Amino acid sequence: MTFLQRMTPLLFIVIFFGCKSATKSNYAIPSEFEQQEYIWLSWNETGFLGGAPFYTTIVEAIKEIHPYVKVKIFYGPQLNNDKTQMQKRIYDVLLTNKIDTSKIILFYNEQPYGAIQDPGPIFLRNENGELAIADFDFFHPDKRSAAIDRNVAAQMNIPTISSAMVSEGGAWQTNGEGTMLVVESVELDRNKNMTKAQIEDEYKRVLGVSKIIWLKNGLKEEEWGKLENGLYGIGTGGHIDEFCRFVNANTVLLAKVDEKDTVDNEILKESYRRMEETYLTLKQSTTKDGKPIEIIRLPVGPLMTKKLLFKDLGNEEQSWFDDVKTDSVEFYLATGYMNFVIANQVVVTAKFWKEGFPDEYKKTDAIAKQVLEQAFPGRKIVQIDCIPLHHDGAGLHCHSRNEPTTKIK
Repeated sequence: MTFLQRMTPLLFIVIFFGCKSATKSNYAIPSEFEQQEYIWLSWNETGFLGGAPFYTTIVEAIKEIHPYVKVKIFYGPQLNNDKTQMQKRIYDVLLTNKIDTSKIILFYNEQPYGAIQDPGPIFLRNENGELAIADFDFFHPDKRSAAIDRNVAAQMNIPTISSAMVSEGGAWQTNGEGTMLVVESVELDRNKNMTKAQIEDEYKRVLGVSKIIWLKNGLKEEEWGKLENGLYGIGTGGHIDEFCRFVNANTVLLAKVDEKDTVDNEILKESYRRMEETYLTLKQSTTKDGKPIEIIRLPVGPLMTKKLLFKDLGNEEQSWFDDVKTDSVEFYLATGYMNFVIANQVVVTAKFWKEGFPDEYKKTDAIAKQVLEQAFPGRKIVQIDCIPLHHDGAGLHCHSRNEPTTKIK
């Protein structure tokens, strides 16, 4: 995950880690709305903070995705199961769910990881359709997480373009044509000794982008730690895939907080202020080509919380909460419709209503689907239960990675 990200980068270099290094770069990052060769999804047998096992959501996502694009499942040893045992376990679950395993590839890594979007492989492509991987630094208590992208590059025998700068895949968005959106609260936190200009230069060097637009903050409930109302945020402190996404080269989806929901709710009131500030920033911005950015508003998900007894949490789970002075901890789930996966002809996002939940959830689910259908004409919009991932301070996009096609038109 992306909590407690801290690093002091002093220089940026191209590094060799058992695989080729890209000499330079005509490599650039494609967009997620272009044709994809694979969608990577991580497989974890456990849940987090009271949530169901992550793989329960991943299986539902694979059902919807694999008719349109092949899937790579990123997995590792878990629950005393070694590589062979895990392979059998995964295939048994896939076959039970009537998934065509000819469209599935398993990718083994000695360290399993949930939100692979952040430390996982960031695929670059050159004008010949050749791939490389952008290898940024990543901070996590388990040091092996920073090597995930290099492990992928080595196994795929493709080059890396490496940097000592900390960067998390869910923290930024690109349109595939040189324009990039980044979030100030994330980038300056992860790289405290860097200026905006230095961060921009490094993204331009590694990702091949040429224009960077800075947004201030993400949603308030996505902050990390104890908030002013005594509840905890377990999010990333502003990852953009929770509130703003490119849907084509000139259009973004931007989260919308309903102003009526801000009455007597300071958390939503602040989120509303931030999203409207972001709206003004985007309205005043243009792409690299000088085109105005079109904005489509997507409603935020319901503000949902979970309350757990602190003593019942595992050591890692307890480490997510500072300054605990009560028997229980209550925290916001990272709900939202923005954390979707674009998988060629289908877009898979979250839903929140189920039997026993407020009817308002059903209405908002329907509105979100309609907005996504407007944003992605010609693509199928599917909503699945992503609540297990929301307990991880994440969503479906966080637990995925896009690998673009190598076929250049």
